[in-house]
Amino acid sequence: MHFSWGQQRAQSAPLGLILVLSLVIVGSSIVVSLGATALVDTEAGLDVSRAETGMTQLDSQAALVALGNADSQRVSLVGTDKSTYRINNTAGRMTVNITNHSASPPTTVTLMEEELGAVVYENGNQRVAYQGGGVWRRSGSGSVMISPPEFYYRDATLTLPLITVRGSDRSLGSRASISKNGTTQVYPDQAAGNVNPLDTGTVNITVKSDYYRSWGRYFEERTDGDAYYDHENDSVTTTLVVPTGPREVTSAVAATSAGGQITLSGSGTDPARTDSYNSSVGDYSTSRGSFGTITTAGDVYVKGNSEVAGAVRSGDRVEVKGSGVVTRDVEYSTTKHIKGTVNGDVRQISGVEGAGAIDGLVNRQVANASGTNDNGATGSISGDQLDSGDQTLDAGTYYLEDLTLNGETLTINTGGDDVTIAVRDYVYIENNGQIKVNGGGKVRLYVRGDATSASGHHFHIYRTGDVDVGNANNSKQFWVYGQSDFDAVIEGDTDTPQFEGVIYAPAGGVGASTVQIKKAELYGGLVAGSVTVDNGGLVHYDRALRNERAVPKNTNIIRLTYLHVSENRINVTSG
Repeated sequence: MHFSWGQQRAQSAPLGLILVLSLVIVGSSIVVSLGATALVDTEAGLDVSRAETGMTQLDSQAALVALGNADSQRVSLVGTDKSTYRINNTAGRMTVNITNHSASPPTTVTLMEEELGAVVYENGNQRVAYQGGGVWRRSGSGSVMISPPEFYYRDATLTLPLITVRGSDRSLGSRASISKNGTTQVYPDQAAGNVNPLDTGTVNITVKSDYYRSWGRYFEERTDGDAYYDHENDSVTTTLVVPTGPREVTSAVAATSAGGQITLSGSGTDPARTDSYNSSVGDYSTSRGSFGTITTAGDVYVKGNSEVAGAVRSGDRVEVKGSGVVTRDVEYSTTKHIKGTVNGDVRQISGVEGAGAIDGLVNRQVANASGTNDNGATGSISGDQLDSGDQTLDAGTYYLEDLTLNGETLTINTGGDDVTIAVRDYVYIENNGQIKVNGGGKVRLYVRGDATSASGHHFHIYRTGDVDVGNANNSKQFWVYGQSDFDAVIEGDTDTPQFEGVIYAPAGGVGASTVQIKKAELYGGLVAGSVTVDNGGLVHYDRALRNERAVPKNTNIIRLTYLHVSENRINVTSG
């Protein structure tokens, strides 16, 4: 059979038309499918938005019932056939506890531990919940706050009227009924001895919730403080500190933990001693005095060839034994054992306040510096490591993984401005290594202590190492800050290391920060959980520190004086 080209073209035209039409139909199907998907997504988004509005209205009505005068309220719940509302009686948990650091040992009391419960809207992977007096949205692993919970902090006063949700109907229809189920006053509670104002301790508030990240952000926003996240357990904690103890360094040596102690233990030709000077008047050689007082919330031991050229104040036991000497008064709270020499009076007192830990401050400073710093503006730091050899830093903020000086000198030129050095792990100085501070500004060295040096310490000056402030032993110019588990050692051998500055690492009530001085000299002051001044250890207290704030004013340690906590229960049912 034979066809001409024209015949072939005529008979093939319908096939081409079919192909074109097929492509048009397929393309139209894709457009229709994509349009339908977009429409579904838009509808879901609108439904979630309407749910947020409805949950915010439920929040308002629930507050009227839980905290106001209304016995009951009803609210509409907007949704589609693809969304649901339900009650989860066990969703989330809030714990509030208070630690009394004046007790020996410190005691922690749980004021409240309650399941929050929640009214939950779900549409696919989108979830909106009313929980703890706030409204939250979660999508995947993230969450945002839609309206805030009942948590108010202002002027050192925390008001926490917690709202908890319960319901016998696990699923809800288009309307919800809210009814009151009683209120429990948690704090203050005169009968339980829980009264305002608080005089000591820390208050921890922990929320375990699917929305814990948003709770944490709200804590940070509301209090201007820190939130501590436990991602493994979906929880967050904020800590409020009752102002206790001085934030000035008023003693040569201060131990802040009731379970801690100060020990002076010299021997033979290597005495252990505290005394004083005043850098605002002159260096140690021209202003030496006998105000090397030691203070602790725990015990004090002065033994062997040791001398406190000053007074002793203890929140617990005092022992002065052997050749131990205290040139001024001794004050103790529980027991005394005086076999050595006390030149002043010996009397009993009611106690000694400790000082709150500064873990939040140290963590925040190191975290901030790791993100924003002046490392790149200097030729002394490569990445997050100090370059080898002698180096110089000018005013600014610097971040280091560790600060190791093995024979090198780090010169810090403040020029009258402050210098911040944030260290992730540790500081180690030996073999004639030196930090030298020039100018009139302050150097603040924050050591987070994620790891220790090979010697096992967070801060270690070994044998021949120094921290030298070039202005008349002015200790106010160099500050080392550590957390409540900080471990510092300054020790000599045939040579005597010298440290000019302040080590400030209060342990709070339960921490175990320690500082040891052995055959070394410190000009300034020490604050830690426990302090040991061993053979040849000399601490010269700088009286110029008495009016100097240890913690800068712009830090975010959250103060608490008045506490108001209650649990307000509501029932939510369908109808």
